[in-house]
Amino acid sequence: MKPPKKPATTRPNAGMVRKLSSQAERAASQVVDPLAELSVAIKTALGSEADPYVMLGVLLEGVTQTLITRIPPERYAGVLTAGMALLRQRLAARGAAPGQVDRCDQQPSCN
Repeated sequence: MKPPKKPATTRPNAGMVRKLSSQAERAASQVVDPLAELSVAIKTALGSEADPYVMLGVLLEGVTQTLITRIPPERYAGVLTAGMALLRQRLAARGAAPGQVDRCDQQPSCN
């Protein structure tokens, strides 16, 4: 009795290698931009029933960690100053500039 035949092993030809290589390159180029993902996550959270105070805490922690891990210490003051100026501008544009609303420590919900 003859031993069973081994399946023929075929080596991929150059065309198949190029095709697989091209597919891998396309897949790698479709890696999602982490900043775009973050933006989508924030917009999704804003449209949800998530607690806004917890959301602000999470966002502030993200700002803090970004500052600590990605910004040189000598630039902290400038970055924080620019961030606060942006926050004041956005609040003023909505009619809620600092000084126009009660301070949190004067509101029952903050005490």
